Amino acid sequence: MRPYVRSANVTWDGWDLSDVKEMNFSPTEFPVFVLEKGDVLLNEGSGSAKEVGKPAVWHGEIEGACFQNTLLRVRPTKYLPDLLRYALLYMAKSGQFIANTKGVNIIHIGKAGLAKTVIPVPPVEQQQPLLTAIDNAFARADRLEAEAARARALIDRLEAAILAKAFRGELVPQDPNDEPASVLLDRIRAERATAPKPKRGRAAKASA
Repeated sequence: MRPYVRSANVTWDGWDLSDVKEMNFSPTEFPVFVLEKGDVLLNEGSGSAKEVGKPAVWHGEIEGACFQNTLLRVRPTKYLPDLLRYALLYMAKSGQFIANTKGVNIIHIGKAGLAKTVIPVPPVEQQQPLLTAIDNAFARADRLEAEAARARALIDRLEAAILAKAFRGELVPQDPNDEPASVLLDRIRAERATAPKPKRGRAAKASA
């Protein structure tokens, strides 16, 4: 029995290994499906076009783990694995994989479809600086997203505070001669209690 990853373990942000299954891999299957550090895997197919092609890089998170054939594996030789993941991520997000997929209910890339996919390869000396620049850009985006979430939470609390001040009469100067709200409400209730109730009856018929 070997642990293995499947399409459910791949997210847009990488791996979700909270639920890793096990199954038997024969002695001939294990060398074929065992994962190595630097392997790039992507979601081979899905019922949703938006989920096809999600990539993740294997960094040896689980020793001796394999992969299921719901994933496609790429073992790069002239490409930094994490930079290749960004290239595949762009292709998946921009719909380039979907354009070449086949299937009706389940959309598949397939090994043949992936083999026909053209991926630009930057010069080796430019790959690490490019990867660093992309990592830094995503880190800045994550910080901005976190700051925006905090700002939204502060705005919600600010709106509640403004409304509370408004109902307490703290937003404008108060005239001490004004009738308090509690007295006004008591007076309205008293007027309603003493007001005559409207009579209900059938409308008189018009004479012929």
